Amino acid sequence: MLSLQFLGAAGQVTGSKYFLRTATHRGVMVDCGLFQGGRELREMNWNPLPIQISDVANVVLTHAHLDHTGYLPRLMKSGFKGQIWCTSSTYDVAQFILRDSAHLQQEDALHANHHHFSRHKPALPLYTPEDTEAVLGLFHVQDRHKKKILPDDLSFEYSNAGHILGSCSILMEKRFAESEGGHAPIRVLFSGDLGREKPIYLVHREAPPAADIVICESTYGDKLHHPVAPSDELLGIMKEAIASKSVLVIPAFAVDRAQELIFCLHELFRDNQIPSVPVFVDSPMATGVTALYEKYPDEHCIPCDLMQQPGENPLSFPSLKFTQTPEDSKHLNELKGPAVIISASGMATGGRIMHHLINRLPDPNTIVLFTGYQAEETLGRLLMEGAHSVSIFGENIKVAARIQTLTNFSAHSDQREIMDWLKQIPAPPKRLFLTHGEDGPRKVLKELVEKELGWNVAMPKLNEIVDLTTIS
Repeated sequence: MLSLQFLGAAGQVTGSKYFLRTATHRGVMVDCGLFQGGRELREMNWNPLPIQISDVANVVLTHAHLDHTGYLPRLMKSGFKGQIWCTSSTYDVAQFILRDSAHLQQEDALHANHHHFSRHKPALPLYTPEDTEAVLGLFHVQDRHKKKILPDDLSFEYSNAGHILGSCSILMEKRFAESEGGHAPIRVLFSGDLGREKPIYLVHREAPPAADIVICESTYGDKLHHPVAPSDELLGIMKEAIASKSVLVIPAFAVDRAQELIFCLHELFRDNQIPSVPVFVDSPMATGVTALYEKYPDEHCIPCDLMQQPGENPLSFPSLKFTQTPEDSKHLNELKGPAVIISASGMATGGRIMHHLINRLPDPNTIVLFTGYQAEETLGRLLMEGAHSVSIFGENIKVAARIQTLTNFSAHSDQREIMDWLKQIPAPPKRLFLTHGEDGPRKVLKELVEKELGWNVAMPKLNEIVDLTTIS
């Protein structure tokens, strides 16, 4: 027996969790992410998982983003005592992300109790910093391209997905003993989040291996990114901000997106395409993650010697400032344009960006720029769709700022790039499951794969269980 249960990212671009169960009823969880978005999605994080936690022997992570790792402290609080596997750089990034998540949840609970806008009395964090430190003790590092043998004749091997530092696709393999019926081995490929074919500076993703079953993301299954260099896209927005003396506020993921923006701004200033303006990165996590690029030179294409040279480092420039304290962040409330504030989180679901939006959204001399995917019911999605007012921390905020969107900074493959990755699989799989996408994009991609490749494609539902041994 080998079954696969979809515990998240089935009809949503959030909450990635998959459980591979063997005949012993023990198994492996692939990714362990938080649901992010509207209240209904967030409250799903409080629901017990529809599996026995004691059945989870190991967790194998594709990468460190919160929607792939953020449930780990809660899993441990629920009784998980196994091992968590990831690449070395994923472990370093995950430390920042999980600690930040615990800190923000505590802050949000305190804020909700102080302002009395929570339905729960008192509001509580999903987990605490102490929980995070405990779960980090369960992490183990596994290099790419080295097979790791797990209990129950399961094994996995990492390959580069090119999405963020440390990101991987995972090939899981189950071998069956004679006592299990002597079934032929089953190879299950998890794409993880697939990066771009031509990333800004990361080492590009690898071609996928052969597999019987493929679980593939479909975030942009119905869209094509603009064929324009990200720095060229950003140039137009920067010219508008400078001409109108506006403050450009960019909600940005602290891992890679913030660094990509710094990289492109450095290029624009260096080449005198625009005059230098003050740029503030108001995210302690982004500050810490930026330093990791020197530690992991094999993960990107920025020359090490260049990163050591003042004035030449693409992740630094004279007008760039990293804020350190909450007081430094509050001082930005008085900032006049033209200037840039880059702050997490990228979908405006928490963090310091929320306070900047409270302060800046009512100001018509503000530009809010989204540079990545905005999940359903997130504040970012509401603003992108033209909301005239939004609720932040229980307060109604008028939107007078100009809202702009750039899609070419996305670290996710678009429809064509996903198709190109699938076409590189050496032989057609027996079944392709499309996950990590809303139903609209999943359906469009499903129909395209069926038409062009003739594969058997499924769109699993949340908590659906599939017996992989019966797929032929």
